[in-house]
Amino acid sequence: MRRLGTMAALTCVLASGCGYTFGTGLDERGIETIALTLVGNDTWRQRLEVELATRLARELPISTDLRLAPPDRADAVLEVVILEATERTLVPGNFTEPVREGALGAAVRLRLVRRDGQVLIDQVLLDRSEFRDPVGENLTTARAELTNDLARKIALALEIAQ
Repeated sequence: MRRLGTMAALTCVLASGCGYTFGTGLDERGIETIALTLVGNDTWRQRLEVELATRLARELPISTDLRLAPPDRADAVLEVVILEATERTLVPGNFTEPVREGALGAAVRLRLVRRDGQVLIDQVLLDRSEFRDPVGENLTTARAELTNDLARKIALALEIAQ
């Protein structure tokens, strides 16, 4: 048991010596709570913003040490806007199945703005998901994968903010 405790302590020391940190680092800058505004959508692809907002609200409390709060009580506001959403056919099919393999890509802008107006993070994130009709995937599954991945990337961007 004592050996296990020693190994855990050694792991923490080694991890901290290699530049790894625990938490977002935003708490040192006075950011412990954030408000998630409505996710904007500058594309023609409808309802993608709703799916991303839902997944983001689920991902942030799990992947970061930040707590969600109403805008009037939050230390900072997280603004997310979908800038681009594209669909591509990778392998065309036939008349009954026009797309055998395709891809859905997106670009989102993420901004974290402190209550006093200072912009802490302003960056564009990209992601792409593919689907293959012969194995039961389709545009719907690609959208779900894309929004899950984007939510994780946004949480990661907050996690490594220094």
